[in-house]
Amino acid sequence: MTRMPLAILDIGYPGLGLGGLASGTFSVATSGGNPPTGKADVTIRGLSRAGLVLSSRPIDVGVAALLSPDKLGLRAVIASGGKTIGRAQAQLAPLGEGDLATRIARARLFGQLRYSGPADTLWRLTGVELFDLSGPVAIGADVVGTLEAPVIRGVVRATNARIESGTTGTILSNVQASGRFGGSRLVIDRFAADAGKGGRVTGVGQFDFAARNGLGIDLRLQAANAVMINRDDIGATVTGPLTFTSDGIGGVIAGDVVMNKSRYRLGQATAASAVPQLNIREINLPEGGEEKAAPTRPWTLAIKARAPNQVMVSGLGLTSEWSANLQIAGEPQNPAITGRATLIRGDYEFAGREFELARGVIRFDGGVPANPALDIEANADSTGLNASIRVTGYALKPEIGFTSTPALPQDELLSRLLFGTSITNLSAPEALQLAAAVAALQDGGNGINPINAVRRAAGLDRLRILPADPQTGQGTSIAAGKYVTRRLYAEIVTDGQGYSATQVEFQVTRWLSLLSSISTLGRQSANVRISKDY
Repeated sequence: MTRMPLAILDIGYPGLGLGGLASGTFSVATSGGNPPTGKADVTIRGLSRAGLVLSSRPIDVGVAALLSPDKLGLRAVIASGGKTIGRAQAQLAPLGEGDLATRIARARLFGQLRYSGPADTLWRLTGVELFDLSGPVAIGADVVGTLEAPVIRGVVRATNARIESGTTGTILSNVQASGRFGGSRLVIDRFAADAGKGGRVTGVGQFDFAARNGLGIDLRLQAANAVMINRDDIGATVTGPLTFTSDGIGGVIAGDVVMNKSRYRLGQATAASAVPQLNIREINLPEGGEEKAAPTRPWTLAIKARAPNQVMVSGLGLTSEWSANLQIAGEPQNPAITGRATLIRGDYEFAGREFELARGVIRFDGGVPANPALDIEANADSTGLNASIRVTGYALKPEIGFTSTPALPQDELLSRLLFGTSITNLSAPEALQLAAAVAALQDGGNGINPINAVRRAAGLDRLRILPADPQTGQGTSIAAGKYVTRRLYAEIVTDGQGYSATQVEFQVTRWLSLLSSISTLGRQSANVRISKDY
């Protein structure tokens, strides 16, 4: 063989995904019905295994083997970056009766493996892609028994390793683990890792190298304030037990946890971050027919999650905190959520104005992607007017409605709520903003809204058009603001004609805020605002 690509092995073993180039010699001889003899001297450059998401770090492997009528012996050296990181040797004797494959599989085995190098080099060769293991690992193992039923003895130690999942966004750092081989299993008797700021994960588990469908996994972890999901659309910091089990094809992540802190963004389908699945098969094979696809099964979730508070829900104009009781199933990259969340507090922003939420319920029905039903009401009282805003429908297409006492036409009601005055008294910029708000309502919340479009593009939390104020010398102005922290809000106001002001609000408690303002006209102020719900 001269630079033979290992990818051709996929013809006989679909989905194997090995890469690298093999060079060397291989010979087998037999005559007169006697057992075969042979030898091999092969070097593989850039041995790796590629999956849909991950590829193992290429390594170089040198193998020397000798087959005699009654035994098979081999030795291997593993190198990376010109440095030897592993050695292995094995002997199978005596070889029994039958064809060569049967004789080798049933012969008594004695083998040794010593490895000290990157964990990802070996881990990615397993083909498990739900999570990735990297960092230094040391392995010392002796193997006896047979290839069909190996008995392994030895130890594994990992120090300052890292486990990362691109599917869930989980990152476990400073992994400290030790394990021992027992039979065909690697038993992890000590595991500890950091999971986000102040979070911790500990546990035990085992990997079964003789599982029917490949690598069996049984991990039992205890999370303590650990960041276990960290994606753009959803995140969760949890405390409680979690298990990861697999028979070699797919697996189940189960748990019964309390969410210490979590976040969910409405209006963003969780399927957006899913990795596309490509179903490929080879047809017109030389012997005829089609390739039989390798058995596959996705990982699934079976998690109960409870949150007394600190479920932060954003999107669709909401900035809010909720409690929740949820059941999470489906696939990790596209979960199916069932249950409900109940409002604790929050605000709803519409057309540049912010209103305090009075009540709210979000119901998840297990749909994929998640599209929960909304029933949210915000107080929108104005001078001489009792009004409320209701957000109903579903997260991917919400419906917004207004009611008031006394009852008013929609455009007049919006004018009172947004600008505190009748529609007949609006300035031209205010009328434009009102027209955009009405258009958005008539189009189910999806109409053209230039104010919010600019706000989102600029990364601002608020963008408003303010009427002129003769007392301060301020013309019709634009106010742009952003939350520096959860409680500190800063806003800049300018009319483009020389007037500008900087306003800062710090929320001490839910009902007590400190406000300050400095303008170019030399006006400075400091205020205390107290609000109370009756």
